[in-house]
Amino acid sequence: MTLRCFIVVPALALLLAGCGSSPKDEIGQAYIAPATVNVRGQLSQKSNNVAILKHGDLVSIIDIRRRYVKIRTASGVDGWIDSSQLLMPQEMDQIRKERQHALALPSEGSATVYDALNIHLEPNRQSPAFARIPAGASIEVLGYRLAPKTAGPPERPPLKLEKPKPPTRHSRRDAPSKADHLLPAPAPPQPPPNWQQLSAERIPGSESSAERVADRAEDQAEQKAGEEKKPVVMEDWALVRTKAGECGWVLARNLTMSIPDEVAQYAEGKRITSYFDLGSVQDELKGVKHNWLWTTMSESGPYDFDAWRVFLWNRHHHRYETSYRQHDLVGYFPVHVDAAGETRDRTFELIIKDDDGKLRQRTYAFDGTLVHLTGTEDYPPNQSPPPSTAAAPLKAAQPGWLRRQWNALKRRAH
Repeated sequence: MTLRCFIVVPALALLLAGCGSSPKDEIGQAYIAPATVNVRGQLSQKSNNVAILKHGDLVSIIDIRRRYVKIRTASGVDGWIDSSQLLMPQEMDQIRKERQHALALPSEGSATVYDALNIHLEPNRQSPAFARIPAGASIEVLGYRLAPKTAGPPERPPLKLEKPKPPTRHSRRDAPSKADHLLPAPAPPQPPPNWQQLSAERIPGSESSAERVADRAEDQAEQKAGEEKKPVVMEDWALVRTKAGECGWVLARNLTMSIPDEVAQYAEGKRITSYFDLGSVQDELKGVKHNWLWTTMSESGPYDFDAWRVFLWNRHHHRYETSYRQHDLVGYFPVHVDAAGETRDRTFELIIKDDDGKLRQRTYAFDGTLVHLTGTEDYPPNQSPPPSTAAAPLKAAQPGWLRRQWNALKRRAH
């Protein structure tokens, strides 16, 4: 009896192992794209969830049915999910490289979100959201990108998987068919001698219907060609970095830059894209204040800012005033501001596209009151322009309000 039990138990174990799916049925691997995914036990919306996976979890693909994929989790649970919620290994490797690059980018200023905000893998509304910023949280802005609002889901490589084909029976094409024993078909009859005259005659009403169809098609083509194409609505996306080190894309209009309201009130409807502290000022009445550099954007464009401005705190009038400003330009990130040193002067660098289409990095010095241009070089610095290309001359400074009024008085006197 004891020997029989020892024989039956191993046999039962082998039977159960054979009933389960073996690793040989794995046809590929993938990663979970969204923040969380519910895995259903059956290919039905009414099926119960058998597992909950998170972004970046590695799963095995064991079956494909159109847009749905049967996966196996690391714990051995099988279930079904939508293929759009998966990332191929090459996609995940690219995302990891982009995150490492974003982690090394300098911050262009902090921003606050008043409502919970999803972080997408790409600047696209249809892109998977792998993380969520809670309401009231602070994040760092790294850059911007312009993307169509009505764009479809981002183009992704298809699942390059070879689904095992079921065994097919022996083809019957080589077997003799009944058609081989039939007599050949007779030759078609010859047309009548007056076939040209018969072809010239038309059935009454056929010509008018054909003309109506042709006219309708022509009208539709003209209408389609005459319709003005609707302009593509573009949206500004911001590349952000959270305190937890998560980097991704969010809609820029949902961000509020964390510069003080005393300075933000001078934006005049423009969007503040970056800001930097240029040093503190001790005011006997207002306490400690700061000088600021900011960049703004008046309209959406394929660049990061079109104006910049330096604010200083006037200790005598107890208010912010403009020390220097430039507008109607094309600027790009990163904006570099040196760390505070022993000297009072602070320097910062801006990348501006000149009228000749070349990018140049300009260095400015701020002494607490005035801003001075101290240097201009091609960007990047290690790439020199062609010998035939000359640097564009700087624009002459415009006269101030007092000088313009004085010149107007002199013209009136003459």
